[in-house]
Amino acid sequence: MKKKVLSALMATVMVTGLAAGCGSSAGDTKETKDSGGKVKITFMSRDSGDTPIAKVYEKQIADFMDANPDIEVQNDSIYEEAAYNNKLKVAVSTGETPSIFYYPAIAGLTEWAKNGVLLDLTDALESDPEWKDSFLDGALDTYKLDAYGAEGIYALPNELNVDAVFYNKALFEKAGIKETPKTMDEFYEVIDKLNAADITPIGVGGKNTWVMGHIFNNILAKRIGPEGIVALGTGEKKWTDEDVVECLQMTKDLKDKGAFAEGFEGMDYNTQMNQFLSGEVAMISHSSPIIPEMLATESEIKDDIAFFPFPSFTDKSEYTDTRVVYTSGWMMSGTMSEEEEAAALKLVKFMTSPESIQERMDAAMRVAPYKNMDAPENAPQLFKDMIEYTDTISESVGEYFDYDTCPTLVDVSRNGILNMMLSDSAENTAKAIQADVEANRP
Repeated sequence: MKKKVLSALMATVMVTGLAAGCGSSAGDTKETKDSGGKVKITFMSRDSGDTPIAKVYEKQIADFMDANPDIEVQNDSIYEEAAYNNKLKVAVSTGETPSIFYYPAIAGLTEWAKNGVLLDLTDALESDPEWKDSFLDGALDTYKLDAYGAEGIYALPNELNVDAVFYNKALFEKAGIKETPKTMDEFYEVIDKLNAADITPIGVGGKNTWVMGHIFNNILAKRIGPEGIVALGTGEKKWTDEDVVECLQMTKDLKDKGAFAEGFEGMDYNTQMNQFLSGEVAMISHSSPIIPEMLATESEIKDDIAFFPFPSFTDKSEYTDTRVVYTSGWMMSGTMSEEEEAAALKLVKFMTSPESIQERMDAAMRVAPYKNMDAPENAPQLFKDMIEYTDTISESVGEYFDYDTCPTLVDVSRNGILNMMLSDSAENTAKAIQADVEANRP
């Protein structure tokens, strides 16, 4: 990715209000060394259990401790989202912020940054140019909070989730579709051809509101672009602006065009994936981490799965190359003692070394935001294609809500989009979301 990467992940819990009372030094509230004289640090991610990436993390932490016997790393990772968020909230509120942790936000990090809960990584990066230069161009800019009043870089990009439309090549062939669509007009034609062949075009588990939220986010990115999405988050634009309402309407229009199965609003995500992997629907809108999940199944269509970029609009050609990419980042505690900070930085550098990154890519097929990374030679073609495609991306943006400090925007907007698909108008949906933003944005 050659230019600035504006990216984010789903922000399910915002930091506003959590940072109060969290400015004391961790060294004042806990022991930084165990009885054996080791420096104790904690690592907390959303990868745990028997997943390939969790096993690699466990191995790499063990290897690090073997090479650094004076450092003890406690792995507090939790897979389940609600449990993870609850544990993190308690840790931050009690001044026990994990040394290294994951949090799905950009603008939402502002209060933590201002209150000293997060470590500004600028000095650490500037003092190690080789390490800084190992990240993709612009990737570190993702976590610059200057626009929100907190100067500095407050996270390290760890993983890229690249959005795409995954499709069943055999079903496309059955419907007489010879080329994947590049524009929305061509996409509508594909929907018509699939319906004519009695094939449901797009699998959607609407009950899990993020699914429709992702489709809307791609339309938004192709209509108002990265600058428009950031402006929406900072309040320079409003949800009731004509172009934003238009994006909501275009999302609703997909239902009227017959893009989804009857009753999709009540289906869940598992049903969506079962329908796709069993060959019942032709497409799903998803991101790159779904690749290893799909290929790990016993699905008979695995060899027929490919992907194409979300289509663009001919009247908005300036956003043709804009892609939706979410960056997963590692934050570091700003309340560590000097010894803990040095140990945590040492662990982060170890885990972001080319060898460690390549090991994770090889084991778990995750797309990494670092230079000179290659898909393993024995990797499935689908993953190789995704790595090659990622390298062509020159302009990207993440989720709209990650650029907004409003703590309720995720739920309110996604629930509003689902209600819009059921019965409400785009105009009413925009008004309701805007009213919530004005009432709850700090």
